[in-house]
This record gives sequence, structure tokens and C-alpha cells, in this order.
Amino acid sequence: MRLPSRDKTRYEIASEKGFLFVAGEDASLTKREIFLKFRNTVSGDMEWADSRKHIFRRRASYVKVATLLLTAAATVVLGIEAIPSRAAIALPMVALVTVLGGLDSFYNWRSRWVLMEEAQYRLNRLRDEIDYYYIITTSPDNLSTERLKEFFLEQQAIWSDVSRRWIEFGCGSSGVMQCEEF
Repeated sequence: MRLPSRDKTRYEIASEKGFLFVAGEDASLTKREIFLKFRNTVSGDMEWADSRKHIFRRRASYVKVATLLLTAAATVVLGIEAIPSRAAIALPMVALVTVLGGLDSFYNWRSRWVLMEEAQYRLNRLRDEIDYYYIITTSPDNLSTERLKEFFLEQQAIWSDVSRRWIEFGCGSSGVMQCEEF
């Protein structure tokens, strides 16, 4: 089930296509160019996490506000004796609250919002480390391929952790135990 969205076109971020796409297949790139292209990949990852964060925050907020408003309205309707067949009005409101609660627990939007917030923070920290290393290393000869590998492994560790936790959110409260069956 997809919720209605104003933006019907999907913007594909270059980093979703991989580092080879971002860097190009040119084997003659200098170490500085490779570092800058990898930095751009990390920036693209941050954009992706930010776009997901906004989607999840919006959906989590809509569900919370709708639940609060429906609960309050049902309480008010039940409390006003002058409203004829007030139970017939309040009952569908309470049923909607139940449906929204089920959707919220199934999609777990708030947890995914927080996960994307954390991923964006970690990627930002990685990009800051890349920038610091790049700026203090003035000579292209001083740029270390080993250091680039460390940055790459850190980026992969971030995404591995995000993916693992994303799957755990989808497996429900029993976490990894239930996921191991698949």
C-alpha cells in the first residue's frame, strides 16, 4: 500500500548507482579526483538518507496527529449527551485509531525516521573526516589509497548497519530470530 504522494517522479541519486558510476570508468583519475568523487558519493548517500528521513518523519507525524485528533474527537462526542447516536459516531473514530495504530506498528515510520537521522549523522561525520584528511594533505602524493580504503570500509559499515536494522524493523518485535527463517 502506498500513501498518496505529491511528488510522482522518483529522483534517483547518483550514489544509488554505485561508486563506479559516480567516478566514471576512467582509469586515469588522479588520487585527488578519486577522493573527491568518493566524497561526492558520501554526500549523495547523505541526500538519500535525508530524503527518506523526511518521508518517514512526515508519515509518522501524520499518524500521530490523526490518532490524537480522532481520539480527542471520539472522547468529546461520547461526552456530549446532546448528540444523537453518539456511539455510532465515536465508534468509527475509535476504529480508525486502531487502524492507524496498526499501520504505525507495521511500517514503524518513527523508528525508520530515527534510523535515517542516525545514518545521515554518521555519513556526515565520515564526510567531515574525508574533508579534514583531504584539506590537511596538500600534496597529491601524500593521499593514501589505504586511507581511501578505510573511508570506503566505514561507508560500507554504515550501510551494513542501516540495512541490518531496517530488516529487524520489518521482522517485528522478535527481531533477528524471526528473520533467520527467511
